[in-house]
Amino acid sequence: MTKMMFGEKFYCFNNMRTKQNGKNLRRYLSIILLTFVVTSVADAQLGSYAGSFSRMGFGARGLSMGNAMVSDIFGNINGIYNPALSAFQTEGNVNLGYTFLSLDRKMNFLGFTKKFKLPKQEKGGAGITLAWVNAGVTDIDGRDNDTRQIGLFSTFENEFYLGTAFLVGDNVALGVGFKLYYAKLFEEVTSTSFAIDLGAIYQASKNLSLGISLKDLGAKYEWRTSEIYGSLGNTTVDDFPKMLDLGASYLLPKNYGVVSLALQQYFSPESEPGPDGIVPEKSNNTVLRIGTEINIVPQVKFRAGLDRIDFSADDFAGNLKPSFGIGLDKSFSKTMNLGIDYSFQLEPFSHDAIQNITVAFKFK
Repeated sequence: MTKMMFGEKFYCFNNMRTKQNGKNLRRYLSIILLTFVVTSVADAQLGSYAGSFSRMGFGARGLSMGNAMVSDIFGNINGIYNPALSAFQTEGNVNLGYTFLSLDRKMNFLGFTKKFKLPKQEKGGAGITLAWVNAGVTDIDGRDNDTRQIGLFSTFENEFYLGTAFLVGDNVALGVGFKLYYAKLFEEVTSTSFAIDLGAIYQASKNLSLGISLKDLGAKYEWRTSEIYGSLGNTTVDDFPKMLDLGASYLLPKNYGVVSLALQQYFSPESEPGPDGIVPEKSNNTVLRIGTEINIVPQVKFRAGLDRIDFSADDFAGNLKPSFGIGLDKSFSKTMNLGIDYSFQLEPFSHDAIQNITVAFKFK
């Protein structure tokens, strides 16, 4: 079985041969199993591995700022980018986002981040992030070896996230995030995986913060097809790439806005031998992310970013994901604030852009 993932560009099917067997004739047709394939020049390592939906970004603010959020403690914080970030989110922050995608894809996000004081604690504090990311593809046309349609299929992937952070000093926070992945490839073919994120934040000054995060330790999908193919079934393991994020964020004078830079290193998993017995060469990619947020007036924010600046790519411009967005918010009282964020991000190898609308609710 080929790898399954929520890819950013194209989807296709891969034939699997099996035998007919009595009442299970329909199951034992050569079903075209669902495979999401991402093809690009020097970009394959970034998008073609399992769990790519979890690497697209979360919420309109992050998407519009090129996902350069690993160190950003100065705006509305989304702790899923770095579990240590939640220790700096003084107000409760709830985000509900919906992403408009081409090729019958869907992606939704729900998150909560807040700093709080531990019992009998005068200094320091802790933070928590709870999040749910749901992605999938619908209306996939399934056909047998004779090209007869056997139905429309769908897939889904979910990430359930719990992040905790602790201030170990006035300006240093450490965090750990726990992830539960649950995905469905086809009918009874599902997979569950547990992973860990580690992170740290250092606030070097009032206007400068530095961040580091190591993500998806232990994440993998394990597909078992014996429920469909019986003794002809097998088990396929798809490892997630591990990622190391390093970043810096600077708060502009007079609270005029934020500028963030992030360097992301992908550690690609080992590849299995191909049909010819040759193991593909392992490639680890390093990409740069840039994002900015400008406060025109207190209630209006303009954002822009550039994701996937990969200087090692043969087609440098072909891998870029430029983005921009706007944020509007309104205070209803001293303790409640409601905002709406919008992002527009160009996607390589697709005519349609990624658009996201996120409703942000803050409370004290």
